[in-house]
Amino acid sequence: MLRVGVPSAVVLAAGASFAGIAASAAEDGLGSIFGESREERRARLQAALDERVEQFLAGSGTLVEASISIERDGIRLDYNPEQTHITASIVKVELLAMVQQYWGSVEGIPDDHRELLERMITESHNGSTSTLYNYLGGADALAAAHERYGLSDTTVDAEGRWGVGWSSAPDQMILLDLNLYEGVLDAEQVDLGRELMGSVIEEQAWGVSAAAVEGETVWLKNGWDVESQLDGLWVVNSVGVLGGDGDDPVRIAILTSGAVDDVEGIPIVEELARIAREVVEQV
Repeated sequence: MLRVGVPSAVVLAAGASFAGIAASAAEDGLGSIFGESREERRARLQAALDERVEQFLAGSGTLVEASISIERDGIRLDYNPEQTHITASIVKVELLAMVQQYWGSVEGIPDDHRELLERMITESHNGSTSTLYNYLGGADALAAAHERYGLSDTTVDAEGRWGVGWSSAPDQMILLDLNLYEGVLDAEQVDLGRELMGSVIEEQAWGVSAAAVEGETVWLKNGWDVESQLDGLWVVNSVGVLGGDGDDPVRIAILTSGAVDDVEGIPIVEELARIAREVVEQV
């Protein structure tokens, strides 16, 4: 995978004073007393992310447009969150959840579907994806999943193709949480999602992993393809969690459109991942 005695009256007075501070801190945030509040920090980091991303893209010499969502330690930042991009193979993260829900448990997944699921995530195998997609009910099932999971900006392709719907970075963050943390799925299902997204083959393990520190666990899924809807330009997307098995995970989704090919798009996504993580970890 991608570790001296004090008089009692004084003590009571001090305790009451501290209790008052704690109550005030709970209402207004510790920053209102001791410095920068959490909301002030979030606003500062959001401004820094916007500035750095805009400067980078403007100087990239490309037509790439990007959307980013990143969260760490309860601080959530979003760059261009309302823009949607063609999903390409990151839709397979949603299909992973759909398959798990359909069968109800890890043990309930038939061996042939388990093999298809593994190939879909670890190899991004399109044939396996199509087989599972059609078995689940195709476009109708996918549209129902969008609604069930609360994906407000994610749509199904008009012709029913699984890889050319549109989605936003915030919606992809919902799917990361759904697959990789208990809630909709149980512990064993989450473990399977972590296992598969932590075992992506080496040549496909690019993207948000570029922002990981040495030895850090990475769970990810990427999507990349040339699109007729973009006049032959590419979408290059990467979603995942860095250090997800530790105490301070970083959830991140980066969606881009407009690269001339994946050779141009992948380094851009990776630099955006580095920028976003550097910003969200600023003190």
